[in-house]
Amino acid sequence: MTRLRGRMATILIVDDHVLNREFLCTLLGYGGHQLLEARDGVEGMKVMRDARPDLVIVDIVMPIMDGYEFITAMQNDPDIAQTPAIFYTATCREREATVMAQACNVRWVLPKPSEPGVILKTVHEALGLPMMIADYEPARIMPGDRSGMIRVDNQLVDYLVDLEISSKLIARLGQDDVVLLLEAKEIREVAERLSVSLASLQEVSLHLTALVDLGIELAAARDPLRLLEAGCRVAVNICQARSAVVAMYEPDALVPRHLVSRGIDAALASRLSLAPVSGTLTALMAGRSVVCLSGLSGNPQEAGLPDWHSPVHSFLGVPVASRDNIHGWLYLLDKVGGASFSEGDQQAAATVAAQLAVSYENLQLYAQIQAHHQLLTAEMAQRLQAQESLTASLRARTVMARCNQVMVRAIDEAGMLDQMCQTVVETGAYRMAWIAYAGPTGELYPVAQAGAHDVKLRYFPSDWVRDEQGWTPAATALRTGLTGVVGDVMAILPLQAWQELACARGYRCAISMPLLDDGIVFGVLTICASYAHAFDASQIDMFEELACDIAYGVIHLRNKDGRANAERSLQASEEKLSKIMESIDNVVWSHSGSHLLYLSPIVKQVYGRPAEDFFADAKLWYAVIHPDDAARVRNRRGKLLLNGSITQEFRILRPDGSIRWIEDRAKAVRDASGTVIRFDGVEIDITGRKEDEARFVHMANHDALTGLANRNLLSDRLAQSMLQARRAHGLLALMFMDLDHFKEVNDNGGHLLGDLLLKAVAARLRDTIRDNDTVARQGGDEFIVLLTNLHTQAEVVVVVDKILAAFIPPFLVDGQTLMVSVSVGVTVFPDDSDDMPALLRNADTAMYRAKAQDGTSVQYYSKEMGVLSVERSDLEARLRVAADHRDFTVFYQPKVNIDSECIIGVEALIRWPQADGSMISPALFIPVAEEIGLITQIGEWVLRTACAQNKAWQDAGLPRICVAVNLSARQFMQPGLLESVSRALRDSGLDACHLELELTESIMMNSAEHFITTLHALKSMGVQLSIDDFGTGYSSLSYLKRFPIDRLKIDQSFIRDIATDPGDATITRAVIALGHSLNLKVIAEGVETAEQLAFLRANQCDEIQGYYFSRPVAAGALAELLEMGAG
Repeated sequence: MTRLRGRMATILIVDDHVLNREFLCTLLGYGGHQLLEARDGVEGMKVMRDARPDLVIVDIVMPIMDGYEFITAMQNDPDIAQTPAIFYTATCREREATVMAQACNVRWVLPKPSEPGVILKTVHEALGLPMMIADYEPARIMPGDRSGMIRVDNQLVDYLVDLEISSKLIARLGQDDVVLLLEAKEIREVAERLSVSLASLQEVSLHLTALVDLGIELAAARDPLRLLEAGCRVAVNICQARSAVVAMYEPDALVPRHLVSRGIDAALASRLSLAPVSGTLTALMAGRSVVCLSGLSGNPQEAGLPDWHSPVHSFLGVPVASRDNIHGWLYLLDKVGGASFSEGDQQAAATVAAQLAVSYENLQLYAQIQAHHQLLTAEMAQRLQAQESLTASLRARTVMARCNQVMVRAIDEAGMLDQMCQTVVETGAYRMAWIAYAGPTGELYPVAQAGAHDVKLRYFPSDWVRDEQGWTPAATALRTGLTGVVGDVMAILPLQAWQELACARGYRCAISMPLLDDGIVFGVLTICASYAHAFDASQIDMFEELACDIAYGVIHLRNKDGRANAERSLQASEEKLSKIMESIDNVVWSHSGSHLLYLSPIVKQVYGRPAEDFFADAKLWYAVIHPDDAARVRNRRGKLLLNGSITQEFRILRPDGSIRWIEDRAKAVRDASGTVIRFDGVEIDITGRKEDEARFVHMANHDALTGLANRNLLSDRLAQSMLQARRAHGLLALMFMDLDHFKEVNDNGGHLLGDLLLKAVAARLRDTIRDNDTVARQGGDEFIVLLTNLHTQAEVVVVVDKILAAFIPPFLVDGQTLMVSVSVGVTVFPDDSDDMPALLRNADTAMYRAKAQDGTSVQYYSKEMGVLSVERSDLEARLRVAADHRDFTVFYQPKVNIDSECIIGVEALIRWPQADGSMISPALFIPVAEEIGLITQIGEWVLRTACAQNKAWQDAGLPRICVAVNLSARQFMQPGLLESVSRALRDSGLDACHLELELTESIMMNSAEHFITTLHALKSMGVQLSIDDFGTGYSSLSYLKRFPIDRLKIDQSFIRDIATDPGDATITRAVIALGHSLNLKVIAEGVETAEQLAFLRANQCDEIQGYYFSRPVAAGALAELLEMGAG
């Protein structure tokens, strides 16, 4: 940097705001520097190259070449690249401006505003000059020293006077002899006065600049939020506030329509936008006055703001109001660098608010004008469309009138059709019109045309009538008997071939109307226009009427010319047909196309009406067709013309109200020239066949016993109901119902009684459900109810409770009164699942959970059940594999004589080892095995394994002991139990006396007579028998004394607390005494402590089993116990 010694510098100021330039020129002019000005970067570069200044002060944000671009261009010019530069900006934050300055090697940054002393110091440092005046504390302008923004002119005058006085004083400082004479106090006064004047001038300059920019920005704004954001930003910058909020209200509204904030977090702004106006904000809008508060503690309620507002230390609020309306409020918080907002801040905030109010009203007026303009535009478009439609309708009516004149004067068919086409084209100004007749296989034969004289229509084959991807307008009219319309040829992508042909001929719009004779299409009238959407609804109606007139004219001319020949042919045909057809059982008919020629007398047996009725009323045949089939049958003539013959099935209504099914086989009869002269047919009564088919369908979809829907029909209805529920965002419920103890009804009363009960349940369910619900039989005693059209879970509960209530009254079946309870599982779509198989599984899972309870019960499916169901399914699958592969093992727990403490036997206990070394508890898999029918297979394997192991111990020379095996209820009930036990003993070689079978007390009591017989048979084989878990069931002593048993085993639930629970001790003593009185051994299981052993020994229990002596162990470990003589 070059130092300037003994001379002042040339300084260039580049800024787009004139007040900023004038402020710097005033400040720096007192130092005797030469000041140059430029309004933007482009102008500044020109001055730089011409004047070669010593220093440049440049604003960053300018409309043409900003400060960054200016510095870059300057540094790229070798002649001026070394010129020092200062960034002077208010748009960018000081930190951001500093980063930008470092990027382009600018050393100094001055923010707007800056103290005059700071500006002078920075300029002198950049120029390498010493400060002329010693450092001093800048004077601050007190709020009372300024009269406000509305008296800016007077302020500027005062500032300029102060500057003039200060200038003279500074000039004196330049004289060395004066400097020596001046007192230091006078020098400081001069500096302070200059500082105050320049600071005030700078502040007013910045305020005016910001307000001018705001006015420009507000004038260009078209969005209310952008408007408020600009005002909020300017208010914060001018008044140097930490934050600001501005809100606008609709008339009489309590919450803002628009709210914009600056300097507060989004959550607070969101809450303010929803809060009703209150406190100080209400006063602002009601009083049109400024509220300025200072010295607050931070509590927002001191400023009249909600208690949830952020802390407030100083507050300035102004209404946003025009002369006539108050639109909202603007408030600023916490003056930066000061304790309160000054009078100038108040005036500045009021000015911003006033500008916002005017601009906001202008925006509202602009929106009203725009809306009114749109309404006027739409109204004019509607009027123009109506005018065009009216013109087109009048033209179409003129076409109709002139075509009718042609038809009245016509003497032959071909001439009439030619003149009709010519009239349509010339009067209606259409591109082309043509008439074609239908051929026997769907082709069209043009018979008349007009317009598009460069095109000569000939034969239209059937593959032209029907395009590759759809029907052409003519094909639509021919095939359906309805008008075919193509509003815009260019917009119908499916008809590519026809589209190319139409475009080549200049068509943009086409309409085809069928020519009908007694409901049968025999031709088409096609009109083509050269512009799109040429035919509106009223024109289409008129041209359809024209087609009817043309068809009538054709038929009239044909009848007039050929009536005599037709009558002679008809008479001959009738004579011939009457001789041949009277002997046929089916209904034989012949039709000319306009009237009936022949109808065999057998028609009375089929239709219930004599043939004379059909001859007398030409419309009777169509009238007796079932309404659901009528539309399809009426169009059969067009199909006959296209295909030559058809076969149709339809229903008829007989006079007695009955319905019969008819199969009608018809064909078109042509003369030598190929012209259709009549239609012949045969009708067969197929009512019996249809009834058989309906029965077959019913049988395929309904349960044979109850007549309810079966699984097939239920699945179909469930799928449809799920689709409807998705569309309507509704619910449906699926109920699985299982009759409790139905097997007992079958076993005790026979299958006939069971079937009668199922029918009665089905009938009661049908009477209970709503019409739109479905009840189905799943099989056996299981029913499924599908409940549809539900909207809430509460509705589901109400309907389910109603169905359950139907099972409270007893059923009277075959003279017997039966009380029936049900277990019900309910699942809801889509809450539980939106998949059909999953819904069925869910309902089944919930039903099985309900079955675990007594009596009628209902369980609603939950996700927890689903998890258990999955786990249960997994366990079931693994259990089946384990049963097939024999993946189980058997552990043995010793039974000990209580006196000798010798092992006198063992109990075989199944275990299921896993690959990781763990064991699945029998309490988990044994119940599952019973439910799925594997318990017999598993139990037989345990029996055979235990017998073989005991024999192996004996063969190894170990003491001979008895091995006990538990039998499940299902295993005991199987017919082959005796053979199974005998086979296990025989295959293993074990003596029967060394095998003990344990049965639970409850099993033996449920069917005592049957068990007595089986027990005696086992006893006769030499097998020992014992009752397991004694005391937990309800034994009958009369039966107990008849059972050929050897032992009673006291359940461990009584042993566990025997030393502390007097009740358990009493029961144990009673069981021991009962066993001894019946000459039975008594064994206690679950013995784990010395106290329990002492009690049992004191009360003369015979044997014990439990952890006190040994846990269940593998066969090898048990052998070691026997070898050691543990017994």
